[in-house]
Amino acid sequence: MPTPPPDSSSRRGSRFLGKPTGAFLGIGGVLVAGWLAWPKGQVADVLTSPVIRGDMPVTVIERGELDSTNSVIVRCDVEGERIKLVSIVPEGTRVTKGEEVCRFDTDELTKLYELQNVKWQTAESKAKSAKGDLAVQKNKEQSEIDKAMLAHKLAVIALEKYKNREFDVLREEQQMALGLSKKELKEAQDNLEFTRNLVKKGFLPLEQVRIQELMVEKTKFQVKAAESKLGMLQEYDRKGKIAELEGKEKETREELARTRESQKAATERAATDLEGAEVNAKLEKATLDRNRMQIDRCIIKAPQDGIVVYFKRYYDEASRIQPGASVFYQQPIFTLPDLSRMKVKVKIHESVIKKIATGQKATLQADALPNRPMTGTVKSVGTLAQNEGWRQTVKEYLVEIEIDDLPADAGLKPGMTAETKIHVQTVRDTLMAPVQAVTEYDGKPVCYVRKGRGLERRPVEVGESNDQFIQILGGVEEGEQVALDARSRAAAEVKAAKQ
Repeated sequence: MPTPPPDSSSRRGSRFLGKPTGAFLGIGGVLVAGWLAWPKGQVADVLTSPVIRGDMPVTVIERGELDSTNSVIVRCDVEGERIKLVSIVPEGTRVTKGEEVCRFDTDELTKLYELQNVKWQTAESKAKSAKGDLAVQKNKEQSEIDKAMLAHKLAVIALEKYKNREFDVLREEQQMALGLSKKELKEAQDNLEFTRNLVKKGFLPLEQVRIQELMVEKTKFQVKAAESKLGMLQEYDRKGKIAELEGKEKETREELARTRESQKAATERAATDLEGAEVNAKLEKATLDRNRMQIDRCIIKAPQDGIVVYFKRYYDEASRIQPGASVFYQQPIFTLPDLSRMKVKVKIHESVIKKIATGQKATLQADALPNRPMTGTVKSVGTLAQNEGWRQTVKEYLVEIEIDDLPADAGLKPGMTAETKIHVQTVRDTLMAPVQAVTEYDGKPVCYVRKGRGLERRPVEVGESNDQFIQILGGVEEGEQVALDARSRAAAEVKAAKQ
């Protein structure tokens, strides 16, 4: 069984229906010219090849660009409209993790930080003062409540004392005074009678009778006064005193309730003032910390080892990364690719992309390492076409191939060019013919098969292909000779039919 030559692959969708290479066009043109000039009915010597059977590897070859598998985009994290870039290491500089890469202007941010520091110190002082005021108010609240409670308690005791003991004592004292007055009245009356008897007998002058009569009148008045006092005490003084003491008890009770409410409200106000002061202090401190963080962000350090690659906007020259440039928040500054892990990004034409799948192996050849082929694995296949600029009619899909055996001393860098050969599959034990032997005629694939001294145009059924061979599913048999200038012959036939 003949064995096909080593495979290559289809490029940018160039299958047997695509445009032939320049070399093949030149050879085909010469063959067609010779064929047309040959006498009618005879066939010039043409290049032919047999239809063979064997294993046909299906590959896709495309050129792409190297990139880092682990590439970090570093952005400007300083908030605000714009900030000036003071310094940055030259592009291509190799840096290690934690090394300073660029620095922004901090003058305005430093001023804002100092002003905010004053605001925070003031807010912190107010919070401390409010905390002291709350402690004082709590002590005052308890003191005022205790004072009001004491006044109410004394009022309750005074009322209970008067009702239960004091009135009885006053009444007994008044009754004793009344009894004493009545006794004195009785004695005065007895003395008056005794004096009158002595006067009648001539032992005492008449004036003594008048004196005793005055004593009787006086004691009578005293008895009457004591009776009045006792009556007033029982009828009026008791009611008035009880009303007064009850009013005092009520007043102190209500004052205690008011004191509790007012002091509670005052304590709550103090607590609210403290809470507000503490919240304000926290907000001012958060703003201060944010300003400090903004200043710290003005120094960008490498998040990993790698080389510095400036982020470029080719359509905007004003945004070029350089010292003195103004950048905005979240603007990409540079990328930091990890050169120990690399990949190749290629764009595959829509006619071929359906063949590509993740996990397929590939052979890679970097232009910078012409004698050191590498192997890789397809890691991702784009689901959306990558249209650049105004090339809306060309549909290409991004495919990323990770390099499996990157040499440690390769020195490859992002942006370098590499040729990739993706190994799609191998079609086992199949008929195949060179791709130059198959073309389209009237919209169908055909071959020009040698028959006797001539060539016969014959429709064929085709399958997979690579850059050297195309699978033949029907129409020709193994060993038949097919012309290698099929495209030129078909073009000549179409031209002759139009004449």
